[in-house]
Amino acid sequence: MSSCLCLPKKKEGQGAAAKPSIDSTTSTVVQNPKPTQPPPPPSKGMDAVERLKVGFQKFKTEVYDKKPELFEPLKAGQAPKYMVFACSDSRVCPSVTLGLQPGEAFTVRNIASMVPPYDKTKYSGTGSAIEYAVCALKVQVLVVIGHSCCGGIRALLSLKDGAPHNFHFVEDWVRIGSPAKAKVHKEHASVPFDDQCSILEKEAVNVSLANLKTYPFVKERLAKGTLKLVGAHYDFVSGKFLTWEPVMDAVDRLKSGFEQFKIEVYDKKPELFEPLKSGQAPRYMVFACADSRVCPSVTLGLMPGEAFTVRNIAALVPGYDKTKYTGIGSAIEYAVCALKVQVLVVIGHSCCGGIRALLSLQDGAPDNFHFVEDWVKIGFPAKMKVKKENASVPFDDQCYILEKEAVNVSLENLKTYPFVKEGLANGTLKLVGGHYDFVKGEFLTWKV
Repeated sequence: MSSCLCLPKKKEGQGAAAKPSIDSTTSTVVQNPKPTQPPPPPSKGMDAVERLKVGFQKFKTEVYDKKPELFEPLKAGQAPKYMVFACSDSRVCPSVTLGLQPGEAFTVRNIASMVPPYDKTKYSGTGSAIEYAVCALKVQVLVVIGHSCCGGIRALLSLKDGAPHNFHFVEDWVRIGSPAKAKVHKEHASVPFDDQCSILEKEAVNVSLANLKTYPFVKERLAKGTLKLVGAHYDFVSGKFLTWEPVMDAVDRLKSGFEQFKIEVYDKKPELFEPLKSGQAPRYMVFACADSRVCPSVTLGLMPGEAFTVRNIAALVPGYDKTKYTGIGSAIEYAVCALKVQVLVVIGHSCCGGIRALLSLQDGAPDNFHFVEDWVKIGFPAKMKVKKENASVPFDDQCYILEKEAVNVSLENLKTYPFVKEGLANGTLKLVGGHYDFVKGEFLTWKV
């Protein structure tokens, strides 16, 4: 696989539509708007950190300050209905495309929105997020959303048996979707490559939905009828959103959110969405928490195409490790090596459950979860610093300090990736730390 295969090519259309393996409903099909000369991206010509500050200020003035009835309850905790798995692709943030409000969806974003099967050794990042959402937050619906022109899916379909790897992580990660690839090759061998990609985008979602059932806590909640699985596909070339599973209130919420996005944003901004049909060129890679209250597309006003995004428990970035952390490693590698992002941003936030879990860990105590404890231990150096320098302050204040110190640990861990280290040395890459305090309505940034 070469890096050019990971980047989506411009298409005339999405080709043959895949038939999902379960009942589906689609939004209304609309004609593609005529291509127009796109204006410069919102962040072009503006300092990278300043762009984030301006985005937050707009959010604070136009949303946060005007909706105390939404944000006041979130200061005490989150109770999201959804857990959403979406691609890191900068064009497909579900908070934007589905109109999801802060507090509504606990969100994980990674390459091709893939969900690996239960594996405590290889996939603690994804596993900890699923476990926390299902067991602690008691979400009601798990949604996996694929999308058109997905570079990760193209990479999967392009893999040749026995060929050497071009990346450290990407190939291993996208192979999670190998059963879907085999199905597409068997059932659609005669159709063109681009059409196979379109079909595979949906079939890979079905593989992820099946993999979710390998998690014992998911399986238990499904058996009790307290949890639902929903598959979805966002086609930003033709402006369609497809869902499958029996129609239910939870699915209708996603459909109505997409319809609102389509009418109010997608259809009105062809100058933004037309260029995204041929590819993405995001300036940022953003690491944010999966917490449903802190989607960076909402809080920083990031537009589709502007930020390649990973969301996980506590926005933690582990050190380079090809054995344990292929999910996050593949995302960093693709963003830096293929997309050539300019800024890596790690954003912590107030009242973070993952940080409280880290600070609460007791040496030698048995684990209460399958994944969570192992994952949050990535921030252990920050915990030790806080305990040493702030031992006399109350627990909640230590948590607040640790939220920022954990960001610094993640920023240092980013330097362990050779391609990040090279970009920093060449001056083509910057590291930025951030902290969103939704209790006070403040956003802090710092450069490394």
